[in-house]
Amino acid sequence: MARKVALPSVWGADGDPAEDGPHSPALRRIAIPTCAAVFVLVGFGVVHGMLGQPPLVIAAAAVALAVAVAGIGWVIACDLESGTTALVALTAAGLSGAVLIGLLPGQPGYLIVSVSLIGLGIEVPPLAALAAGLLVYAAANLAMLLPTGQSLTNLASNDVGAAFLFTVGVFIRYTRFSQARARAAQARAEDLLARLRASQAAQAEAVALTERTRLAREIHDILAHSLSGLVLALDTAELLARQSQDGQDAAGPGTVASMLAQVTRAQRIAREGLADTRRAISALRGDELPGPALLDQLARTTSEATGVRTGLTVHGEQRPLSPEIGLALYRTAQEALINTAKYAGRGGHADVGITYGADDVELTIQDTRASGAMPAVPAGLTFGGYGLTGMRERAELLGGRLTAEPTERGFRVVLWLPTGPVPGRGQVA
Repeated sequence: MARKVALPSVWGADGDPAEDGPHSPALRRIAIPTCAAVFVLVGFGVVHGMLGQPPLVIAAAAVALAVAVAGIGWVIACDLESGTTALVALTAAGLSGAVLIGLLPGQPGYLIVSVSLIGLGIEVPPLAALAAGLLVYAAANLAMLLPTGQSLTNLASNDVGAAFLFTVGVFIRYTRFSQARARAAQARAEDLLARLRASQAAQAEAVALTERTRLAREIHDILAHSLSGLVLALDTAELLARQSQDGQDAAGPGTVASMLAQVTRAQRIAREGLADTRRAISALRGDELPGPALLDQLARTTSEATGVRTGLTVHGEQRPLSPEIGLALYRTAQEALINTAKYAGRGGHADVGITYGADDVELTIQDTRASGAMPAVPAGLTFGGYGLTGMRERAELLGGRLTAEPTERGFRVVLWLPTGPVPGRGQVA
C-alpha cells in the first residue's frame, strides 16, 4: 500500500514563503555560537563603558542590554510558529542596540543592531522585516548622530553595512524555503511513485485473477461438455453389455450393433472434444471464438450424444455480435445442455432459442423431462456447480443478467446481454 506523505506548504496566501517549521539544525549550529560571542563582546563593552557613568545611564544601559539579549536569545532558542512574535522580539532587540549606541558611544552596541537586522531578514516575512528594519535603521542613525555627531559619510557607510546584513538574512530565509520546497517536491514525487507502484501491483494482480477465472471457465465448459457426453455413451454401452451378459452368454447381433454404435458415438464425442479444446487454445491466443453460428451444430451433437431431443429456433434479424458476447452465448448454451443431459435424461426435450433485439440479445434453454420415471443419473458424472456460477459471471462481466429456475416439468435458463457498449464493461474470453 502506498504510504501517505504530509507535504509542507511552501508559499503563503500573501505570496511570501510560509513557515517551514523548526529551524534548520545547521543554521542553529551557526547562530548559537555566533550570538553567544556577540553577547560576550557587547557585555564586556557595556560593562567597560559604564565605568564612571551616572546611575541613570548605567541602569538604562543594563536594561537595554537585557532586552537585547532576551529578544535575540528567545528567537534563537525557541522555534517560533508566529512571525509576529519574532518581529516584536527582534525589533525590540534592535531598538535596545540603538539605545546602547546612544548611551555608550564607542562601545559595540552596533553589533546588537546588526544581529537584529540579520535576524529580521531570516525570521520575518520581507515586507514586515523591511518596515522593522527601517525603524531600527532610523533609531541607530539617530543614536549615532546626536551624541557623537558623526559625519554623514560614516552614517552612510554604517547603513550600507547594515543593509548588506539585512540582505544576507533575506537570502538565507529564501534559501531555507527553497530547500523546503525541494524537499516537498521530492516527498511528493516519492509518494506518487509509491502510489504508482501500488497501482501497478494491484492491476497486475487483478489481471492475473481475471485470467485465472477465464481459464477456469474455459476448462470447465469444454471438458464438462465433452466428458459428460463420453460418460453417457460409455454408460449406455456398459448397460447393453450387462444386459447381454445377464440374458445370455453370447450377445445377439442387435446388441453388438448397439454397443458398436455407442462406441462410435463416444469416439466422435472425443474427437469433437479435442477439436473444442484446440479451438479454446486458439481463442486464448486471440484467434476466432465460437459463437451463435455453432449453436445449431451444438444442438445436433447434444442430441446424438445424450439422447435428448434438442432444437434451435432463431427470432429476429441475425447480425454479427462481438466475440465476447458470442462466446458467452455459446458457453451458456453448452453448460445448460450439459445440465439437461443430467436432469431430462434420454427421451427428454430441450428447446434452445435465441432472440435478436434492437440493442440486445436473449438466449433461452428450456428442457422437459421425458414422461414416466425420473431420469437416472449416470454414476461418476458431475454437473452444475461452477458451471452455473461461470454462466452468471460471464453475464455480469458483459453487463447482462442470467436467470436459472425450475419449471413444472424441467428447467429454464435465460441469458440476456446488451449488444451496445456498456460503460466499465470487462472483456470475457
